Amino acid sequence: MPDTASLRNSWAPVLTLTVAAFIFNTSEFVPIGLLSDLASSFAVSEATAGLIITAYAWVVLFASLPLILLFSRMDFKYLLALILACMTLSQAATALSQSFGFLLGSRLAVALCHALFWSIACPLAVKIAPEGQASKAVGLVAAGTAVAMVGGMPLGRVIGLYVGWRVTFALLGLISLALLIAVLTVLPRVPGVRSPVLTVLPRIVKNGPLMGLYVVTALIFTANYTPYSYIEPYLALVGSIAPAYITLALILFGVAAIVSSILFSRGYDGHEKLFIYFAFGGLTVFLALLHVLTFNLTLTLADCFLWGLAFSVFSLSFQALVIRLESEYSAIATSIYSSICNLGIGAGAFVGSHILDYADVRAIGYVGAALALTALIILRLKLMRRWFGSR
Repeated sequence: MPDTASLRNSWAPVLTLTVAAFIFNTSEFVPIGLLSDLASSFAVSEATAGLIITAYAWVVLFASLPLILLFSRMDFKYLLALILACMTLSQAATALSQSFGFLLGSRLAVALCHALFWSIACPLAVKIAPEGQASKAVGLVAAGTAVAMVGGMPLGRVIGLYVGWRVTFALLGLISLALLIAVLTVLPRVPGVRSPVLTVLPRIVKNGPLMGLYVVTALIFTANYTPYSYIEPYLALVGSIAPAYITLALILFGVAAIVSSILFSRGYDGHEKLFIYFAFGGLTVFLALLHVLTFNLTLTLADCFLWGLAFSVFSLSFQALVIRLESEYSAIATSIYSSICNLGIGAGAFVGSHILDYADVRAIGYVGAALALTALIILRLKLMRRWFGSR
């Protein structure tokens, strides 16, 4: 086995962490692409099946802080190995589920693994990066998330459509097992640390501009995931779109994430307000057009791409803004931001399920647009001046 010094000077540990990020984010979102099949397998409605998305996100929201407080002193190498061992067993349980209740329970177990993984992923990337390469290491871990959207979720959907959704989750479990072996082989030991979260929380709460950011983040994520959580049955029912083109629509969301990353890296500095207004305004417009454009496949796919572009620009812009508003304890502020995002994901899936059950499914985009417009009004009236002053 390589010694600790050589491991710290190689990229193998960081790449292992990157693949783990890919697997965790693929696992979180792959049910969106398989929602109709999951509902059919357990004889429940798509709205009921969507509970696995809501419950997953809310477990991540509420479990992240307690779990990191509980495990933060554990050596991060062995903590990550423990997370992946639990992930492997949980994915196997999902693949073998014989009832919807068992499926939901297994997904909640995966969510607990997810919550703890993302609490340590970025700090661990910094610690295991080759000397002077911490930023690049964090960027690679973030890239694992983007690749999950571009390839992971659509590939999981394709596998599920052609050989069954159980195979998709079984493969995620096998990859988690391979990652467990890789972690034990290539990761150096990284001593745990005492978490300063509880001492920093009062400072975060008193940061008015940051708290405002958290509020509009919750609104925007709810706006986005109200329709996105049910995009697969929506496109099939309302747009009468064939499964292959639904897969293409999901891929376009991922392509939009890559395009937005390029635009962000080249143009965000000096044009922050333009990016933020595009994100909020774009989501309002493109979600409102979701139903209007379903008469034409090309226009629907274009709208999905632009919708994905606006949301990705929002995510990148606000991650940068969190760090600017709380630079000293940016890791904690970002961790709370991540929890707020999961609050919005769960809320969006919850709202969407109620629209499917009790209202007209065609309204799902309009509800998302109304929430995005509300966030845009708050942004314009209350927040932009507090974030950027008169510039």
